[in-house]
Amino acid sequence: MGMREIFKDLVDAGGTGGLNWHMHAFRSHKRWHPTVTHIENFLLRCQPRHAHLLLMGCSAGWMMPTEWLTQFTHIAAYDIDPLAQHLFNWRHGAALRKSHTQITHYRLDAIVHLPEILAQHPQASIWFDNILGQHRYRIRDEVRVEKELRGLKTTLQGRDWGSVHDLLSGPTLETHSLDSRIQNVRQNAYPKDMEATYSQTLVQSLQAQGVWFDHLTSHVFADDTPTTLIPWEFKPHYWHWLQAGWQTPR
Repeated sequence: MGMREIFKDLVDAGGTGGLNWHMHAFRSHKRWHPTVTHIENFLLRCQPRHAHLLLMGCSAGWMMPTEWLTQFTHIAAYDIDPLAQHLFNWRHGAALRKSHTQITHYRLDAIVHLPEILAQHPQASIWFDNILGQHRYRIRDEVRVEKELRGLKTTLQGRDWGSVHDLLSGPTLETHSLDSRIQNVRQNAYPKDMEATYSQTLVQSLQAQGVWFDHLTSHVFADDTPTTLIPWEFKPHYWHWLQAGWQTPR
């Protein structure tokens, strides 16, 4: 890899991370706080079966609750971003050391290498940390992206896993108070037959403008998996709807 490619990798990490993302996340901390709190509330209600966690797309863990991470004895963290390991350890390292949680970082595309990662860690819970909604940015073939995302539940059959990811995103007329928009989302989970209607209602409540972007993640979970919808003010006048769910083998 030449110097130009190395610099580009540090700046945008394939378009889904890098210095650009981390600077935006750092500056957005206050605006994102309500969404981070609701992701934390969701995760603290989940009960992973294993003390070993596969953390897919860890980035710097900007939206990860440290308290949830410290329950694990070992975390294997995967990301393509060359800055992820250093910034994740900067943000969460002290607490993980205090809880004696061992973390090992891998610079690897977790989606591409998922079957071999699962085979290497048969006794581990899995969390996709806001990575699946970015898949279509890296793979420009929509048919392939949708097929791969639909196929995850088959690949992960029998495993204990969850994800938070972008469902929809787009511009809004004005900035709104997140608390007023999230009050009905806080403790509620929605089956698939309600999700589309509820998501559309929430989008309308934000006075959506222009074209909203479909991240092709609506079929990541099985149809009978309850999911929680969480609004995220990504930046002023531009919002995302996140979908969070946890799948436990029956």
